[in-house]
Amino acid sequence: MGNLVMGIALLLTLALPAGAEPYKLPQFRTADPAAAAAAQELSARSVRLLADADFPPFSFAAQGGGPSGLGVELALAACVEARLSCEVVLLPYGELLAALNRGDGDAVISGLRLDETSLQDALMTRPWFRTMGRFAVLRDSPVKSSDPKDLAGLRIGVIRDTAHARWLETYYGGSILVPFDDAASAQLALRIGNVQAVFGDSLQMIYGLTSATAQNCCKLLGGAYSDFDFFSRNIAFLVRAGQADLRDALDYGLDAAQTKGLTEKLFNAYVPLNPW
Repeated sequence: MGNLVMGIALLLTLALPAGAEPYKLPQFRTADPAAAAAAQELSARSVRLLADADFPPFSFAAQGGGPSGLGVELALAACVEARLSCEVVLLPYGELLAALNRGDGDAVISGLRLDETSLQDALMTRPWFRTMGRFAVLRDSPVKSSDPKDLAGLRIGVIRDTAHARWLETYYGGSILVPFDDAASAQLALRIGNVQAVFGDSLQMIYGLTSATAQNCCKLLGGAYSDFDFFSRNIAFLVRAGQADLRDALDYGLDAAQTKGLTEKLFNAYVPLNPW
């Protein structure tokens, strides 16, 4: 049935990487008192959570094979707050929605975009994050800003056939866009000098460029970009249709995690640079 993690045993032991400065997280949620009643009614219920097996920093298999990641830890923290007994099962991305619809899980906590296809057969918690776009350059890059005129004529790496690529095509026509199959390939090209900048999802960007393999090569350029016409999306948990009580209980747990600072602690641990 996959690797399991019991939410009732969660301990937030992650620490900030050496040299990283803690940052404040915007408050994406307003607590809903009505959700507390649902959490009380479902207390001790067993819940199976599904997550993408390869979607860092939200969810991935740790070295021992068990589930790990920002979304995994946050979901388990929400389960603890709502007094739910939760387990996490990692699945390939393409199997998540079908598994949820078959009843093989109660909720999907990472990996699915909150678009119309996903929502046809699922309920959605209130969002706990919004995706943003960021540029990165080498640490000694002479580029001063992410303004299109400062990046004109430069090679920018981006994952092919994505909203980030379409956004660059729309607003950075003076740059040379270099497509890659994944974020890791684009970031490697930046490190070895094949491109002068990369653009992509802010959390994945920071997660990759602050890893040990990046060797402190790079820095973020400019601020975060939010554009709901292209890549910005609300991030939430998807709950199987007909389980509004579970959705409300998870909402209560997410509210409590934010209020107690657990969400902010997890962001600082998995994303050591401010994504905003």
